Amino acid sequence: MSRTRYHHGALAEALVDVAVGQVRAQGSERVTLRGVAQAVGVSPSAAYNHFADKDALLAAVALRGQAELDRRIGAALAAGGDDDAAAIGRLRAIARAYIGFAHDDPNLFRHAFGPHLKGAAGGHGASEAYAMLNAVLDDLDGRGLLRDGARPGLDLVVWSTVHGFAGIALDGLCAWEAADELLNGMERAMLTAAGLGLALR
Repeated sequence: MSRTRYHHGALAEALVDVAVGQVRAQGSERVTLRGVAQAVGVSPSAAYNHFADKDALLAAVALRGQAELDRRIGAALAAGGDDDAAAIGRLRAIARAYIGFAHDDPNLFRHAFGPHLKGAAGGHGASEAYAMLNAVLDDLDGRGLLRDGARPGLDLVVWSTVHGFAGIALDGLCAWEAADELLNGMERAMLTAAGLGLALR
């Protein structure tokens, strides 16, 4: 069997690319390092030069999932606007991008927040998506659109709420269309009367 030759570093990327595709198609349980190596067209020993075991490979896949979430949220926030309504819209855009990732790419979403993330240099506190959420909440607070005293810990409340909704929707316990009700309820809980009026226009 002919083997594809890879430049230094390219093989690791190719292995992760294939593993991401397999996770997306069937979840992480059936992924093996040997199977991924075979799909790439290299020997298992070549794959083990880059990843000590399957868990190390799946940790890299988890980081790819986190990067996909970062990309989606960054794209959602790219729309302009610097008024208060736009600032509130950015919070809604983050939530919609997060839920959209779970809806569109369920296996990668689950894996991105699964146990393999613990073996990677990540976690919600270190992610770009979490930094973007904090920036949006700080902006709302600076504009006086958050209720008095609401900002401390609000990032964790919002993240937990949106992530929890995505999980129960994935499990079929809640309709995806209920996202609007979730966002409206979140805004009622955190925004001032003036901010809520802008949000619900």
